Amino acid sequence: MEDIYSLTNDIFSKEFLLKYHNVEEILIGIICLLIAIRAFRASGFKISRNQIKSSRIFLVGASFIILGSSSLIHALIHATDSDLNLLYHTLLGYSLGLFILIIAISVENPQNKIALPLLYIPLLALLHPMAYEKFPLFGQFRPLVWILIAYLSGIVCMLYIGTFYRRRSKQFLFSAVGHLIICIGAIFLFFPAPIGSTVWLHGHIMRPLGFVILFFSMSRTELLKMEGSILYRALAAFSILTAIPLLFFGTFVFYDNISPVTIIGRRFIVFLLLLITLISGLLFGLGMIIRLIRPILQLKSSVDGMVGESKVQRIPIQSNDEIGELSNAFNEMLNRLDNAIEEQERMCRLAATGELAATLAHEIKNPLNAIGGAANYIGKNVKGSLVKEFVTVISSEVSRINNLTSTLLSFSKTAEPDPQPVEINKCAKEALYLLSKESPDLKVALNEDLAADLPLVDCDYNQIKQIIINLLINALDAVDEHGVITVRTWHKRDKTYLEVEDNGKGISPEIIHNIFNPFFTTKTRGTGLGLAISKKIAREHGGNLTVESTPGKGSTFTLVLND
Repeated sequence: MEDIYSLTNDIFSKEFLLKYHNVEEILIGIICLLIAIRAFRASGFKISRNQIKSSRIFLVGASFIILGSSSLIHALIHATDSDLNLLYHTLLGYSLGLFILIIAISVENPQNKIALPLLYIPLLALLHPMAYEKFPLFGQFRPLVWILIAYLSGIVCMLYIGTFYRRRSKQFLFSAVGHLIICIGAIFLFFPAPIGSTVWLHGHIMRPLGFVILFFSMSRTELLKMEGSILYRALAAFSILTAIPLLFFGTFVFYDNISPVTIIGRRFIVFLLLLITLISGLLFGLGMIIRLIRPILQLKSSVDGMVGESKVQRIPIQSNDEIGELSNAFNEMLNRLDNAIEEQERMCRLAATGELAATLAHEIKNPLNAIGGAANYIGKNVKGSLVKEFVTVISSEVSRINNLTSTLLSFSKTAEPDPQPVEINKCAKEALYLLSKESPDLKVALNEDLAADLPLVDCDYNQIKQIIINLLINALDAVDEHGVITVRTWHKRDKTYLEVEDNGKGISPEIIHNIFNPFFTTKTRGTGLGLAISKKIAREHGGNLTVESTPGKGSTFTLVLND
């Protein structure tokens, strides 16, 4: 180290290095003032309490005004060989400028903080001899001020990384690198090394390099993209509050109580402890940013997908904390919203189909009646066995089409429910009885599992019985001759449930979402309206009709009615 120091002094005289230091501070001051002018132009020089963006940019500009002024005053102090205690003003000015920059980046409502730059006015008192002469020698507290500057620069770096992670703009990443280099330079300047030493050179090369990077990265585009965040504010406040006791208490303890160690050794130990504090705090903050911002950004992306009507992705739940609960609640909301949208689309299709069905039924009935009447007349007045056979076929098909049109009309114009107190078990038993009488040779087992304590339900007896009969007929079509069909009822939380379960072939996942659509059927007979009508009746009663099915194992249809 001494050889390098001697070599440096041989190449560069102390006077030259002091001039370099002055040029360095002037360069930093000019860069900061140019960035401030750029910021003020971006904000339009407006400080409106109703304009969050312009207030934020104003604070950024004010922070660089303070940083630039402090650097220029720093250069003037060295150029005029003034009392070094005046440097209290410049280094505390650096700290204030960085603190205001942290506020500008992190707060959600910067318009409430536009008076913060006025805190620089009391610092001007440190330029008066009555103030700075009463302070301890600057060299004794110089390390503390530089480590404070390093820590504040590190926090700004952390916030810029968080902003980059949120906005995905490389300019924020370059700004983070610039403040990181400034932070490292301030750490080197923590040591009271002589002018021209390796530590001194590293510190005074890195600081201007960091500000040069900021000059190119802090464009008008970056300034306009800045947005505050409650997370940034919490991280900044946490980092600052935890740093204060560690910085001051740790420093005083070591300076006062480690007497056997040399001054240089003590400074090195304190430096290591403060450096560990700095690194651990920044790593903690960076980890918190990634840990907390990722699910929030996923949530924002999902919400943007909802607005853009694209496919909304569910948020993966990776924890059981508040963020996990928020993700779970959002996913549940999406599920309910999807169900509501699907139901709304189904109801729209039902309405359109109902109108079409009514129109077709009326249009078909008139010519159909004419065909039936003509066939009847021919059958009565024309002789011949072949004619009689054709008339029988025509009359049979006319009757079948009449039944179809009646079904279409009943679907399009379902009668208004006539609610009366109904025993659901009685309704289910009657439906089972009618089915058994309709098919006396039925080999399928019809089982009952009816709850004895069911309350009366206000509903239309005949319409609910129609639903049960439709479900039983579908179950019969699904099972083989040795199948089992079970009708089950129960009551839970002010709702009555009726379930028709079969052990038939089941419904494949590809078509199960279509079974309640009008005219959808997988059978060779029937109109495909039975389940659509049943679902419509259930909804008109304020209830619902749902299905669960496993291919090869059977299906379960559940009718839900409110008490």
